[in-house]
Amino acid sequence: MTEDEAPVESWRALRLVGMAGAALAILLGLFAPQGGAFWRVPERLREQVATALLAARYPGVEVAMDGQTARLSGIVEDQASIAGARGAALSAAGPGGPWAGGVTAVDVSGLSVGIMERPFAWSARLEQTRVVLTGAAPSEQTAAALKAAAERTFPNREVISEMHVVGGAPSPDFANVAVLALARLGGLNSGEARIVDAQIVFIGDGGEAGVAALRAAFADPPAPFRVRLAVTVDGLDPTRPELQGLDLNAGDPADCAQAFDRLLERNVITFATGSAAIDPSSERLLDALAHAALRCDRFTIEVAGHTDNAGAREVNMALSNARANAVADYLAGQGVVRARLKPQGYGPDRPRNANSSEAGRAANRRIEFNVNQ
Repeated sequence: MTEDEAPVESWRALRLVGMAGAALAILLGLFAPQGGAFWRVPERLREQVATALLAARYPGVEVAMDGQTARLSGIVEDQASIAGARGAALSAAGPGGPWAGGVTAVDVSGLSVGIMERPFAWSARLEQTRVVLTGAAPSEQTAAALKAAAERTFPNREVISEMHVVGGAPSPDFANVAVLALARLGGLNSGEARIVDAQIVFIGDGGEAGVAALRAAFADPPAPFRVRLAVTVDGLDPTRPELQGLDLNAGDPADCAQAFDRLLERNVITFATGSAAIDPSSERLLDALAHAALRCDRFTIEVAGHTDNAGAREVNMALSNARANAVADYLAGQGVVRARLKPQGYGPDRPRNANSSEAGRAANRRIEFNVNQ
């Protein structure tokens, strides 16, 4: 080898080393345990397809990935929705192809047109010797998976499934959220987990560790879900000291009626003048009332609307009824069983004070709660 040939051979060797290093880097990027690794592509794609389905207003469609093929299942409203869901899934992660990393195919054989249910409500209730699963499930596969999850979580209780399959689930992640809810319900001594549309609700009692684990598990639920906890710790409610001494989890209607009375003792739900629109300043009070209503909706809860006597009686009757319905709708949106809420307007017929003064009329414009067996 001449002196002139030596540098050429050195550069060739360096280039080969560089190419080998680049190939190794690509392989590590594809297969190493990090976010962009090839082995994580199906998981990443499932998240992207689920997000795309939510954005395209197909929240009840479930997603499973087989490599880069998205398999959709569930119930939709019409044939056009099947095509729409397919299009949303196919374009969820950009162009397809094995190296582009997108969805290469969409299997819609698991989608069918059927009944939609709104609100979409599901629950798991702990009883002394059994766990009862009721309400809606988005597919037969999810219903079976939830029953199996309950059997794993509660091996010493009989699992009763009263679920039915309908469309209308709030998210492709419904099954995952419901399975997690079952797991955390297993950490309580008593209670119920509910999912009503996008509202996740826990009602019951548990030890300090079980309640802490529940709070941690649902501190940041996936969109669009939100969480409300109406859970006591060893019988005490640290978030609502005004309700101490009342057994709302297992007590009688008198305990629940007293809870509402305490919360409204120095507070009133306010509305826009002449309207059933709830004033934003009342939201904190409504949240406290929802907390009590959730723990008491095994009973019938009348939401009674009242007005003063100013104006025509028929107008006041309609207004009081509309306001009672507005409060009932708010509570139902927080997960309270809507069938247990009975809104009723009484107009000016049941005044609390004389209507001869402004203070008396203001006291008569109110919402009350009556609890019955």
